[in-house]
Amino acid sequence: MVFVFFVKDSKIETYQKMWRFMENRPSVFVSDYEEGIKRVLEGNYAFLMESTILDYSVQRDCNLTQVGGLLDSKGYGIATPMGEIF
Repeated sequence: MVFVFFVKDSKIETYQKMWRFMENRPSVFVSDYEEGIKRVLEGNYAFLMESTILDYSVQRDCNLTQVGGLLDSKGYGIATPMGEIF
């Protein structure tokens, strides 16, 4: 997932420390968002995820919450054919 690359290559000490913790514990990694959310709901697990999916998930399940702010800021664009009404 994108977050792995973000912390793995970060120059920020906090994220470097997070990566060292995570790389020595392969069991903390999940293969997809659904698995991460499932582990959060089972307890004792924090899942760091992309903000758009996080916002959607938190709105759909009242047992989920976002803690803290964004780690970074990125915009999204959607391409459509020229002249297309969307």
